[in-house]
Amino acid sequence: MKLYYIPTTRAVRPRWLLEEMGIEYELITVSMEMSRQPEYRILHPHGKVPVLVDDQVTIFESAAICTYLADKYLEKGFAPKINSPARAYYYQWLFYASLTLEAPVEQYLFHVLPNLPEKVLPKAEKTRVTSEEVKEWFAKVCQPLNQLLQDNDYLVENRFTAADIVTGGVLLWASKLGMLTDESPVKAYITKLGQRSALQRADIDVDAQVD
Repeated sequence: MKLYYIPTTRAVRPRWLLEEMGIEYELITVSMEMSRQPEYRILHPHGKVPVLVDDQVTIFESAAICTYLADKYLEKGFAPKINSPARAYYYQWLFYASLTLEAPVEQYLFHVLPNLPEKVLPKAEKTRVTSEEVKEWFAKVCQPLNQLLQDNDYLVENRFTAADIVTGGVLLWASKLGMLTDESPVKAYITKLGQRSALQRADIDVDAQVD
């Protein structure tokens, strides 16, 4: 099993899950030069990370990789059983993190790092809303998480799953960007997740701030 990886990117999320599971894998750090090569574009059409290669499976998108791994090693307990009612909520938070929560965080990233290269997003889209508007947007999409985490430590069945890794990965970005300024259940949640040794192995800069 191979994981193609760049530090402090979405690739931290599947690496974190692999570390939590204790699964052996080969970590391949992708350079910018490597990402432009035709051979790498076969693995990822946009030259991005992460990519997981597992025998006959070659898959990209961090949430998809985490979902695949959690199901492949279901006995490890990082996903609810297939027919469990909890499976619906597990899917809910996986998709919420990827589609709703991450959007304002990525938008804010381009305000903090305006020269950050983006291989897909049109340049005009990077600052289509102001940084203050992005913060308000982010606060709104955090509301369901804050409500749930008032009385729960984790998102699904109150136990740690791949949904926490995908959601935590997004919130880790937000934390690094200084978006979690107020005391809240979400801030306490990402602080607790940041103490997990598997995440610290997956992201050596887990406590770093983006300036």
